[in-house]
Amino acid sequence: MKPRAHGFTLIELLVTMSIIAVLAILVARIAPGALSRSKETISLNNLRQIGIAFQLYAADNDGRLPQRVTTSDKWPFLLNEYLKTPKVYADPSDTESYLINGEDPLSNSSNHTSYIMNGYNDLGAFSDETVIIKIANIATPSQVILAAIQLNSSNFYMDFEEGNHASVLNKTAYRDGSVYLFTDGSSRFLKQDEYEDRLWLINPEYQIPTP
Repeated sequence: MKPRAHGFTLIELLVTMSIIAVLAILVARIAPGALSRSKETISLNNLRQIGIAFQLYAADNDGRLPQRVTTSDKWPFLLNEYLKTPKVYADPSDTESYLINGEDPLSNSSNHTSYIMNGYNDLGAFSDETVIIKIANIATPSQVILAAIQLNSSNFYMDFEEGNHASVLNKTAYRDGSVYLFTDGSSRFLKQDEYEDRLWLINPEYQIPTP
């Protein structure tokens, strides 16, 4: 006699469906956070590679960082030869990155990268593009922001003198904060309430204009 096939009982089916439903809810809750953390990690890595490019540029130029200029090659173009790929100029949080829009990240006419560089306004670079900044002359390079994720901006530089510094940064690109590149080449996440404009200053006596 053949053994009778054993099927699922109604209770077993209901229990199985309940477990699947609970798992689906957990995945739905966890997945967005995991995706955000993954993108944040990529963003931090992008900035680290850009930070290395800044350091290599400085090593080839007597310790000088790229200057804040309007009449010659801007920092994305200058750093490109030190990057493995310009794709690091596109941040995962940027829904209008150059990779999406097909723009030139090395353009000198408009900033198509996802990042904005320190404009050294506190050293007078906004009105004098001959101002030279050397890493060795920065007292606390691990506490001075060199670049960050921009928001709806085509500006190359973080310029307090223009009075729009409150709107050009994406301070909540990831969860409750964003990622920043510091002058020593390190990159790290800062919560929005940990960020302050004074982190861009090399000269601590500089008074930031009110937007």
